[in-house]
Amino acid sequence: MSRICLDNNMINKKKRMGRLICSFILLFIGCLVANGLFAQAVPNTNQVNQEKAFEMTVSLSDRDGDNLNDAIFENKDLKLVISSKTGGISFYYLKGEKFEENLYPPQILDLGYSIEKDYMKSLDFDTLENVFAETNYNVEIESKTEKEAVIKVTANISNEVNENTPDSKSLNLVRRYILSDSGYAFKIENIVTNLKERLITVGNDASGSFNLSFGPGIFMDPYTNCSLVGLKNNNESELFSKADSLNSRGKTAGAYCGIGIKDQYFCLLMESDQQLSISANATYTTHIDANKRQMATNVIKCTLPKFNIGAKETRSFNFNIYAGPIKLDELEKVNRAKVADFGWLNTKMLEILRYFYSLFPNYGIAIILLTLLVRLILYPLTLKQTKEMAKIQKLQPKMKELQDKYRDDAQKMNEEVMKLYTKNKVNPFGGCFPILLQIPIIMALFNTLRNAVELRKSSFLWMSDLSKGDPYLILPIAIAVLMHYQQSKSNIDPQQRQAMAFMPMMMMVFTFSLPSGVLVYWFASSLLGLLQQLQTNKIMASLKED
Repeated sequence: MSRICLDNNMINKKKRMGRLICSFILLFIGCLVANGLFAQAVPNTNQVNQEKAFEMTVSLSDRDGDNLNDAIFENKDLKLVISSKTGGISFYYLKGEKFEENLYPPQILDLGYSIEKDYMKSLDFDTLENVFAETNYNVEIESKTEKEAVIKVTANISNEVNENTPDSKSLNLVRRYILSDSGYAFKIENIVTNLKERLITVGNDASGSFNLSFGPGIFMDPYTNCSLVGLKNNNESELFSKADSLNSRGKTAGAYCGIGIKDQYFCLLMESDQQLSISANATYTTHIDANKRQMATNVIKCTLPKFNIGAKETRSFNFNIYAGPIKLDELEKVNRAKVADFGWLNTKMLEILRYFYSLFPNYGIAIILLTLLVRLILYPLTLKQTKEMAKIQKLQPKMKELQDKYRDDAQKMNEEVMKLYTKNKVNPFGGCFPILLQIPIIMALFNTLRNAVELRKSSFLWMSDLSKGDPYLILPIAIAVLMHYQQSKSNIDPQQRQAMAFMPMMMMVFTFSLPSGVLVYWFASSLLGLLQQLQTNKIMASLKED
């Protein structure tokens, strides 16, 4: 009688614990949904102001003290200044609270330190063997419509050109920046005119003629490894981890149509419709930051081969530039979505995540909803796996008898075990196959959350940035505690449970440096997994009783 009462007490205790956990999960999800609804009802003031101030503007003023006008351009996503000193971009600024970075001058806002201005460079033209290196430029607004602005930059050539004028002083350059009202992509046209009455050869076989370079880094974290990108036609690209690998393949003119550099969240891409070669140069700066780290990065360059230009002839050399966050919708506009390197499944995960964000404008909520969706999709596989494991466990006593009976004949024992499986309609690999199917989906979800720039500087509860680690280590500890509790409720061998006792601690060590967005997914998935574990125990207990 006392044994029955004890069993009933244990059952009631488990039921109360299950109800408590379910109540906690429902309360947690309810708070998250309420938080998302509140965020939807009370829009972000900065976001509203940015949406109101999206109109494209372009103006002229002297920004560098040379008594010549510079052009200031701004759309809803970026702001840049085109300098009359260099004819190039002297300032590039990403707008928006998630991507707010000074690309040039080089102050890394996110990391809280600046880098020597002379070392860091924006887009730089090494034009026609430095023909225009010491030339000032006239900057003017050529045209402006509702959707597009064209800024014209003309090199000042004071020499009167005649047959005695050196070829290097007989070329005129007009550069046109074609910018749109949104996005991070723009076009640069370089129009070169031969002012002489005879053909001129520009450049040489060794150094080419017309170079466009970028770097070091600027808008990317200069203390992390960046990937180099060889751009090909038809949206294809090739990643390189080292400059030497890219240079060995990129020196052949026509092998690539452009070059890029990318880190986890940002990229810069330069490409042209003319035949060119690409190269990268690894550089190291003497600048040491507060943490005693030296910066190492790459300068990337597009080089056009030498060319002939006839008497009074004009030729145009065009470059398409993308400089901004690795956002799929923006990269698709310039036919470079594969630079993101997400893959089909990761891309679909990201699309679903952004859809949930459109319903509840908080990426923490969106991650939880995405996790719930993935769990629901995988549930039939999990249920099948559970049933197969229960069937195998139910046959354990009979399998033990066969092992004892045929301990000296392994082949006969295997044959009898297979007969036992067939007789009871058990697939010994049925529990493994569902797990194998789940792995690609779970990995895709993990990679999506780790690399999604949308999570950068997105806050959730006590976490101010879902792309960085949990500042208080609350989620890593909670994940470890849930894992320990789940192990205590799982039907595994006591010796195996003892061997796995250290896993929760290992899990906490592994997760404490992961992005908070990944931790939100992991914690939500662990909670749902615990519910499934409790259900699994019920299913296995009922199957054993049959």
